[in-house]
Amino acid sequence: MIKTSKTALIAAALMLSVSAAAQSSDAYVRVVHAVADAPAVDVYVDGTKTVSNAPFKAVTPYGNVPAGSHDVKITAAGDPNTVVFSGSVDLKAGTYYTVAAVGYLANLKPKIFTASGLNTDPGQAEINVYHLSPDGPRVQALAVDMNNTALLPKGLAYGNMASLKVSPMAVNLNIVPFGQTTPVVKNVAGISVAGSKSYSLFALGTLAGKSFDVVATEDKLEMGSMSGN
Repeated sequence: MIKTSKTALIAAALMLSVSAAAQSSDAYVRVVHAVADAPAVDVYVDGTKTVSNAPFKAVTPYGNVPAGSHDVKITAAGDPNTVVFSGSVDLKAGTYYTVAAVGYLANLKPKIFTASGLNTDPGQAEINVYHLSPDGPRVQALAVDMNNTALLPKGLAYGNMASLKVSPMAVNLNIVPFGQTTPVVKNVAGISVAGSKSYSLFALGTLAGKSFDVVATEDKLEMGSMSGN
């Protein structure tokens, strides 16, 4: 039988408390490259490169960043002098941030979405839908295997996001203009969603440039992934 001293238990409890306090002082950030005519980019936070050579359609996992105000700079990959965005971002502890580069290269800007956390409901999967296509119409997601049931009551316009809770299943969605069943702008299939997990669908690119796409990801937190490259 293994005996654990009271002192050791107290020390372990203190270590857990310190770890929890450290994590509670962090925000969680991911970066999305949604600008079809922009080159691959590097992202700097307070002068430290945290994302390297992210191409169009790239979605990083969430990484922890100390809460507070931070200077963010987005540059062409490998060229820190070609700055496409520079500004300050204020991050709150415990909040999850999706920082998306949106629009066109000529007027690229960040669009920031926030969430209080990731899904923990074992009986439901969470699907977050982001409309980041600047010339895309208001869209609707139709569940093909549920008689084309509309999942977004008000549809989704550019620059907005919506969250859905669904039963764990294989996803088969048609993305269509709001109020219509055709044309199918994009079919999203072959993805299985599980309880206790969060997923994101990013509609990005442009219709005029024939670069429109829907990128699907599982939302994950990777501690240390935003600490520098």
